[in-house]
Amino acid sequence: MRAERLKMYGTDAALDRGDERQVDLARSAEPGTDLGPGGPPERLLWCRVQSDAPADPPDERYYADEVRPTAADEQGCLQWELVPGGLTQVVVHNVAEAAQHSHRVLAETIIRVEERLDRGTPPAMVYLAEVPVAPEQEKTEQLARIVSYGQGSYTVQPVQRTSTGFEDDGPALEGVPNLGELWDDEAGYLAGPEQFDRYVRIFQAPAGWTIVLHPPRML
Repeated sequence: MRAERLKMYGTDAALDRGDERQVDLARSAEPGTDLGPGGPPERLLWCRVQSDAPADPPDERYYADEVRPTAADEQGCLQWELVPGGLTQVVVHNVAEAAQHSHRVLAETIIRVEERLDRGTPPAMVYLAEVPVAPEQEKTEQLARIVSYGQGSYTVQPVQRTSTGFEDDGPALEGVPNLGELWDDEAGYLAGPEQFDRYVRIFQAPAGWTIVLHPPRML
């Protein structure tokens, strides 16, 4: 068997005994996923991205389950199901996000995954995908909650609106000025009353985040 493999792949791509043992690792029960000759064992399979992630904070790694297409629905859209006895919750590395360590592939997305042996000692199975994602757009405007005021600027907490209200969106920002407070007696007017939450729009300026909100004036 080993001699046949040498003839098929050539001596440079031949498997050593350690690699052969790794082929016995848990792999898909789905037939027809093995690729033709071309070096160490590798397969292509379809996977569905899960909502949770193996890293905190999330990075280019995803949990995914092996799936296969079934049939089209009434609208003509292809349906997918879990592969019986297939791989579940495998860690898939999206190489398209490896440089920036982002995590922008949406849950439930069907992706093409390559299973192959790495070059570790002993070698282990790794799962690689290449799913292009749009560059993260820098926010130029954000909704925020006033936290406190002191020494001429505010501390604010960026928030995002959800179905249940407002949720914190990232760390608090300190040193945010309000350019609309033009007079001394207007300084810090957004800081009260304390029993109410105050929400304002903050804007990204060359010098950093800022508020542009004029206090109401009595004439």
